[in-house]
Amino acid sequence: MNVFDRYPSGGRTLLGKPRNLTGACRTGYGLGLQLLTGETSCAYCGVSLVDTYHHWLLMSIDHLVPSGEARRVGIAPQFSEDAINLVLCCAGCNGFGNRYRTTIEPRPIWSLEQFLSLRDQVFEDRFARIAGRRAVEMAFFESKPWARAAIR
Repeated sequence: MNVFDRYPSGGRTLLGKPRNLTGACRTGYGLGLQLLTGETSCAYCGVSLVDTYHHWLLMSIDHLVPSGEARRVGIAPQFSEDAINLVLCCAGCNGFGNRYRTTIEPRPIWSLEQFLSLRDQVFEDRFARIAGRRAVEMAFFESKPWARAAIR
């Protein structure tokens, strides 16, 4: 199941920018995205971002096609800044997916369908990359590096 299947119109039509209630993620644009899409969990790892206070503190928003990358390839802000290019995620997964760059060459004009096709490809690619990074981090965590004797 694609995360966008749960968005209004299956994430296939422009939704507008999420309301920015306060300028912060949890009480502003993240809450706006939640209210607009109904999403409450990380698009990458599935952790609920509303079940506990500590999970709520992890709430982040990810631009699937990053703003700078969208500008580089000629995507109009009406597409790249719309909620259809955003997913709710945890801070860890958002950090694992940073610095993303597509292999797409710039175009003078993008249709909504072309943009959505790119967005979906980027999501699949980032989902796989982030899952790989989470696995590496989990293995490191499970090795309990804080419990090792200090090396002198």
